[in-house]
Amino acid sequence: MHVVLVGAEFEENLAVRYLRGALEHAGHRVTTVVFNEPADSERAAREIAESGAPLAGLSMVFTYRAREFARLAERTRELGFSGHVIAGGHFAAMHAAELLSDVPALDSVAIGEGELILCQLAESLADPSHVSGLVWRNGEHIQQNADAVKPPDLDVLPFPPRKQPFDDYLGIPITNILSSRGCSRSCAFCSIAAWHKLCGGERLRLRSPEQVAEEMAELHRRGVRVFNFHDDNFVLDDKAAMHRRLDELDAALRARGVTSPIAFAIKCRPDTVDVELFERLRAMGMFRIFLGVEAGTPESLRRLGRGQTVEDNVRALQIVSQLDIHTCFNLLLLNPDSTLEDMADNVAFLRQHPHHAMNFCRTEVYSGTPLERWLRRQDRLLGDYWGYDYQISDPRAQTAFEIMYPAFEARNYGDEGLHHLTMQIDYEQQLLQRFFGPHEALRRRVKQQIVKVNLNTCDHLDRLIAGVDALADPSDAALLLEEIKAGVVRDNERLGREVKALLDEIRTAPFQPTRGKKASGWVQAAASAGLVASVTLASAGCKEKSHPTEMVAIPTATASGPPPKPVDAQVIPPLGPEGLVKPALGEKLLPVLRDAVAPTDSVELELWFDDNRKVSKAVLHSPKLDADAEKKILDAARELELSDRDPDVRGQRFVVHFSHSDIAPSKPDASPTSKPVPVPTTHMKERVPRPEMAPRPPPPRPEMAPRPPKPGGNSGSGI
Repeated sequence: MHVVLVGAEFEENLAVRYLRGALEHAGHRVTTVVFNEPADSERAAREIAESGAPLAGLSMVFTYRAREFARLAERTRELGFSGHVIAGGHFAAMHAAELLSDVPALDSVAIGEGELILCQLAESLADPSHVSGLVWRNGEHIQQNADAVKPPDLDVLPFPPRKQPFDDYLGIPITNILSSRGCSRSCAFCSIAAWHKLCGGERLRLRSPEQVAEEMAELHRRGVRVFNFHDDNFVLDDKAAMHRRLDELDAALRARGVTSPIAFAIKCRPDTVDVELFERLRAMGMFRIFLGVEAGTPESLRRLGRGQTVEDNVRALQIVSQLDIHTCFNLLLLNPDSTLEDMADNVAFLRQHPHHAMNFCRTEVYSGTPLERWLRRQDRLLGDYWGYDYQISDPRAQTAFEIMYPAFEARNYGDEGLHHLTMQIDYEQQLLQRFFGPHEALRRRVKQQIVKVNLNTCDHLDRLIAGVDALADPSDAALLLEEIKAGVVRDNERLGREVKALLDEIRTAPFQPTRGKKASGWVQAAASAGLVASVTLASAGCKEKSHPTEMVAIPTATASGPPPKPVDAQVIPPLGPEGLVKPALGEKLLPVLRDAVAPTDSVELELWFDDNRKVSKAVLHSPKLDADAEKKILDAARELELSDRDPDVRGQRFVVHFSHSDIAPSKPDASPTSKPVPVPTTHMKERVPRPEMAPRPPPPRPEMAPRPPKPGGNSGSGI
């Protein structure tokens, strides 16, 4: 069956890509439609309608974008789409019945992890009554089927298909990855915990270290050197269990040849930060942490249900500073029962810990959370399920929020938000240190700049708090807002220029390689570190790149890009999508593979094509074979030549995967303990730059604080 999947893709969207991998593994054809912003609506609706697919799935995760997806579904129907439309994700699952009542364009909503639900629905579209986890419109009635079951073993899921080419960061390919799903904690404001509670099953499930290493090794062979772990909480609560897990992961990576420098980023809680553990993580490649500080006062942490102390926060920040790990965090300065004094104490916490990039916001309300239920019981919940709001119980704190949000909006949320830029400069210098060696003077200046920006923010917040406390007439708040906002905007311009100048300096700094002969310049260092192929590929093939982190609109580039590719380096052809060549190659190569490879093995071949569509270079990445068998495969590959009737592959290279089911289709491995070997496929609707924009690498995309509704409004907000 042809299935259309619709979601955002500023970066690799693992949620959608895992769904695509499961559907394709089950034999379905999948088209991905990118829907990043309202301006994409008409184009996305036409792509869905013109696909003629019987089934379309909408990744309806975030509250602040829910109406956009609802309008997209309606527009798709107006253009004549007659297929089944299913919505999934946190927001949709929490409001399944309401959505089906209010949005006639939707046919069903998935409650649970979507891989199995979508595959079952694709097989039972004529009668969805037996699809577990489905809420659907059955005539005039809304019917809820039996609960879905989460895959107890995440290793059975096919690997998510990857972008071709990969996103890159300063020429170093980067990708998102998961080693777990879920979280063991239950914070009062967290939609993740609420969603897992709604769906049932285990709250936290782990992939095996061997399977994580297998995916990392496959990606490493294809050039990836930076891995962004999107786990809700990467570090386990049990320290001994975490050490054992790292033992197994480290051994599995080494066994698969992942020994050259890599870097990875994680998210974790302050109360899991431990010197010994984090020294080890750093030695393995961890260079960046998003730390769940959340608040700087005991009362705020208690209201948020964090289960951690201020002392935990302080100790964690001290440890990451000692280890010189790029760390950033959000601070929830206000919550429904904050007082102005509590806000002032949170700002004081920031002032005491200014060395780490951060941003701040108000606690937002999401459906199904303890916070939502508590406000509802108190009759304090404003708005509706499309976007909840509230008034802070202390009128002075509410006034402070109504001034703080518009005054700091550009600093916290804008395309060139100052706090995001400070995250960026720390991120870049840490990443370059990881691959090309220390540059102490530059590192010191980056830290000084972060402190300067953070203390400037504290100064403005202190003036705001003092001004609110001194207000004799609430009507004077408008004048205070004008005064505070003018000061913040003025400093945004001044400090922004300083940060951007430093960013330019970082990107042209003469970093030295971590090994090999002394080199002068960034690209020479990259060559010595074994990254020439990555840099050259990025220059030749990747037109729009993004740093994979949390969900946030992609910022505009603010500084010059990486230096040009080396003149004397070997030119690596751009990596093309394997879907172009695999059908043409299969008929010629599969007989040889079946003769040379065990039926349970999978094969990964790298093929380079010259200007005559003939293979000019062939490399067998896996499996490991004896010399005669390997020669047989490579000789056959080097004889390959595509005709004019085949796709134009001239001057490209391809990494082509043949799974064990491809090689031995008549004898599928039915063992209940076997792990499916995924066949990575390509994204069919990659985002391209607008014609008037020159290709350029954007800044990194650090985690963004959730954007609240405009004070006085009922619009939704993001997670």
